[in-house]
Amino acid sequence: MQSYRLLSMENIGDRIKMILKELDGPERGKQTRLAELAGCTKALIGQLTRNPGQELGYQYAKNIEKNLGYRVDWILKGTLPKFANEQEFSKQETNDLDELIELTLLYRQATGAARIKLMKFARALDKVPTNLRKPITIDKSK
Repeated sequence: MQSYRLLSMENIGDRIKMILKELDGPERGKQTRLAELAGCTKALIGQLTRNPGQELGYQYAKNIEKNLGYRVDWILKGTLPKFANEQEFSKQETNDLDELIELTLLYRQATGAARIKLMKFARALDKVPTNLRKPITIDKSK
């Protein structure tokens, strides 16, 4: 029964804790980093994790969605899907998945500012209309 509760993320405190755990690298678990991405104070993030009755403003949730991909409705209410592009992701072709895997491998090898640049690049790619997209080819012989 406890695993169901963890999956449902019944309160905003649980969801904020999950987001903190899912932050990458040295940022993992850092309330300060999440506060920066949300545009709020570290104190508010701390209150949300300790007091599930505390509310997070819509604009802060929207900033988290913009910067990390978690849906506003999931952050505020726990309404699935969790990620903004989860529904579209299931419809993508194998080539798109291969490109995502290659970008992920590049991301894992990158550090600091390079990771931020890769994330911005990946988000920019997502905004390109489907009819203008071309497959990425990487010469692996080098």
